[in-house]
Amino acid sequence: MNEGAEGVLALNRGGDSLLVLLLGSILVIALAFVAVRWLAHWQYQFTRGRRMRVLEGLAVGRDRHLLLVQVGQEILLLGSTDGSIRLIHRIDDPALVAEWLAEPQPERAAPSNSFAGLEGAVRANLDRIRSLLSRKGGGGHE
Repeated sequence: MNEGAEGVLALNRGGDSLLVLLLGSILVIALAFVAVRWLAHWQYQFTRGRRMRVLEGLAVGRDRHLLLVQVGQEILLLGSTDGSIRLIHRIDDPALVAEWLAEPQPERAAPSNSFAGLEGAVRANLDRIRSLLSRKGGGGHE
């Protein structure tokens, strides 16, 4: 064989190994993607409660959240911090609970990168919770 033919064969072998490497990388990425999706679905199924569910959550600070949780025929407003969870308010009036559960869920807006947009969203959610708690028949305070 001459030098030109050997050079073409060496280049061809290098191209084949590059192709194998590329296909192997794509296969590994695809398998990782499928595994992550499966684990996310499994975790969602595993952590979803049968007798209770979180209706709404609102971050009000670092490691501080307000949660509306449905437990049976009651809705609880819980305050969650880094080390504790406290009951803030209990809504057990059946008519009010049915009304709240019948409300359509608000559309999730695209996250705003500005502080003003974030502050406005927090204020709007707090105002909504205040108005819901101030309705007549909102249950007793704990």
